[in-house]
Amino acid sequence: MAAGDKFYFGNAVTDQVRGSGWFVGQFVPAMLGLRHQTAVEVKWGIHPDGEKRPKAWASGHATTISILIRGCLRVTFHLEEGDRHLALEKEGDYVIFAPDAVHSWEAVGETIVVSVRFPSVEVWQAARGGGDDG
Repeated sequence: MAAGDKFYFGNAVTDQVRGSGWFVGQFVPAMLGLRHQTAVEVKWGIHPDGEKRPKAWASGHATTISILIRGCLRVTFHLEEGDRHLALEKEGDYVIFAPDAVHSWEAVGETIVVSVRFPSVEVWQAARGGGDDG
């Protein structure tokens, strides 16, 4: 796809940037056209059983919506008054959280989650022990 094209057909797995699952956002080179966006980021997250976010994290810049496609994702929000746990268990379950929501997660079974973050801001290194993947 080139800049100026009116549509793009692709695959979220093969189009991901830096092995992160994120395939739409400001981090996609502008020369790739419509996938380069500054208002939104989209991730196709494939998580094996037992995978965990390495540390609790908040983007600090963007609201996030995560929608369960398959599997189960346990999410913990780390609040001043204590931790709050929830689980995305049924296909279509979702959670939306604010930029300052400190959270962690764990996949139970082979899990696929689509995450949408807005706006698109380059902060991906913070949560990976150098990087964020949502």
